[in-house]
This record gives sequence, structure tokens and C-alpha cells, in this order.
Amino acid sequence: MRANNKKKSALTHILLALMPYSRQNLLLSYSPNRFFNELERKSGFKTESLKVAYKRGKTRGLISEPVGKPQLTKLGLRHIQPFVAKELSGKAILMVIFDIPEQKSTTRTHLRRLLKSWGFEQVQKSVWSTNKDYREALSETITELQLEEHVQLYECVHLKE
Repeated sequence: MRANNKKKSALTHILLALMPYSRQNLLLSYSPNRFFNELERKSGFKTESLKVAYKRGKTRGLISEPVGKPQLTKLGLRHIQPFVAKELSGKAILMVIFDIPEQKSTTRTHLRRLLKSWGFEQVQKSVWSTNKDYREALSETITELQLEEHVQLYECVHLKE
């Protein structure tokens, strides 16, 4: 499996800081200026770029502020999955197999793009695999896209290297 070596954008740094109960999340909620100053040092992005990325995250529906406290939306969590997913133990892999009808070709394309962005490798046209644990996020996505009867998830071991 290839590792997902995606460079983190300013927006990704912001979204990762919104992970619940993290130090950065508390800083953003209670001391936004300090949060942006620390994130500037840590990420290499200018404070102004980070603030613009934060606003872009809100506009794109990745961040919500229900009671003045910023939080990740489901879409935001999906965006940062490649950076927070843990590796499966041993030689285990997560395999996604799907047969989505032509009437849902747009949804099928959306699923393929999502799998690719998460670092899945295409084994065959409708068979993808990774050594990262995306089970929960994938299950939610499959339900959201109403693809339960067309997509199967397996955790398995690759027997031959």
C-alpha cells in the first residue's frame, strides 16, 4: 500500500485543529488569536491565510458554529480522514467492492473520487483497497449516498505479496 503523502493545506490545518477535545480546539474556542499565532508557527502558513481558510471552511460547510464554538461538520471530518485514519493491524486491508448501476453514475464517480482522495488503491475498476481504517467514515458515506445494496466492505488479509 502506498502511504497518503498529501501536503496539508491551510484549510486542512484548520480542520485538524477542530478535532474535539484537542488543545487546538480549546484554543480556537477560547483564545482565537493565540490559536492562529500558534498555528502559523506550526504550519508555516501566515495567520491571514489561515483566517481566510477558516472562513472558506465555514462557507464550504466544513465548519459550523452552533453556539459560537467552532466544530467540524461530517463533511469536514470526511475532508481530514486521510490525516487522522489509523493503520489497520498486521497485514489487514480494508477492501471496498461495488457494483453501482448506471442510473447512479454520478454517485459512483463521487465514491471513486472519495476513495482516491483517501489514498485507496484501485485493484480493479470497482475494487479498491487500503491499509487504513476508514470503516466508520465509509459506512456513513455509503448510507448517506444510499448505496447500501451496491457496496460491500471487507477487512481482509492480503495473502500474497
